[in-house]
Amino acid sequence: MIRFETGAQLASFVGLTAAEDSSGESIHRGHITGQGSSQVRAWLIQCAWRAIRLDPVLLHKFRAVWLASGSKKKAIVAVARKLVVRMRTIEVTGQPYVIGVER
Repeated sequence: MIRFETGAQLASFVGLTAAEDSSGESIHRGHITGQGSSQVRAWLIQCAWRAIRLDPVLLHKFRAVWLASGSKKKAIVAVARKLVVRMRTIEVTGQPYVIGVER
């Protein structure tokens, strides 16, 4: 049995999703929720900084978010979220991590 059915659920559990305050047709997304362990989030952020040096797909994600938002912090959080989703996929499928491949 898998605790988290999707990668998005795991990312939410560790607090790497945006808080949302919506009403009617207006959608307002804020800072990350901060739910879960701050130590786990800090570890994931450090792993993301290292990962962008090794994996060109993650580096591309970092640059795309950085250019769109103008914030390196937002970009590295996006990479950390992507890394969490990948880690869940690896655990579920049992396949090894492949650098430079997006599934």
